Amino acid sequence: MPSSDDPLQPVGQFIEIGGTRLHYHITGPEDAPPVLVLHGASSNLREPLTGLGDALSDERVIWLDRPGLGHSQRPSGAWNPQREATLIAGFLQGIDAGPVIVAGHSWGGAIALRLAMDHPQAVSGIVLIAPAIRAHVGEAAFYNKATHWPVIGTLITRLVVPTYGRAQLESAAASAFSPEPVPQNYVEDTALALLLEPSVWRANAADMARVNDHLEAQEGRYGEITQPAILIAGTEDSVVATPRHSVPVTQTMPNAELVLIEGAGHAPHFAHADRVAEAVRAVHARARGVD
Repeated sequence: MPSSDDPLQPVGQFIEIGGTRLHYHITGPEDAPPVLVLHGASSNLREPLTGLGDALSDERVIWLDRPGLGHSQRPSGAWNPQREATLIAGFLQGIDAGPVIVAGHSWGGAIALRLAMDHPQAVSGIVLIAPAIRAHVGEAAFYNKATHWPVIGTLITRLVVPTYGRAQLESAAASAFSPEPVPQNYVEDTALALLLEPSVWRANAADMARVNDHLEAQEGRYGEITQPAILIAGTEDSVVATPRHSVPVTQTMPNAELVLIEGAGHAPHFAHADRVAEAVRAVHARARGVD
């Protein structure tokens, strides 16, 4: 784990890709094959790092603040998974990563699949964790849509979010982990309060306001993905329904396997980090053609 007296401060380093500054952190031995970890919505690289850092300590892991979240910038203009995947592919090239195993949690899973489809040369294998990867994942919350409305959006970003946002982080964490307990100091250790920064809030709200449109635009292409993949999902996930997302998409992808974890909610990368690490190792082996 990186050390920092203030968890809201950057823990890694920065690189500029096409005029956009991205924040990332690398752990593990230099000679190990690389793994790129993409966090979910409302989050930042510290979230999966806190849950998976120890379990993946023997892997060369690239933890990335997705564009617009954490400490990473987002280019101007309309944003979608296609643009995000293109920027991430440029990032991987910029740090000379070579083909990576890409691991994505929740909305990060949708971005991982987009990266694999649009830039297959950058991805040798895939691990998805409680992924949100099919349309009709749920209606966007009112505040996500309203954040970009004139006047009302300014009030939400500048007044409502700073005043009430902190308390909502705790309740959102409880919903994500349910029925499993939230780890002690989870909100602090994962720097979730970065979401309350105006630019980060607006970027996340823009993603979530159009989440179903984004997923509908790509879910018909998953059969194109030939890289080895393992999807990990909890039977009790109340945020992203496993029977609607992980189960049918596993059947669509030609080289995919589903790992169901009984009793797990939307954050299996914490209580079941070892299962994620096992999946990463298995995908590495399959990508090399080793049984």
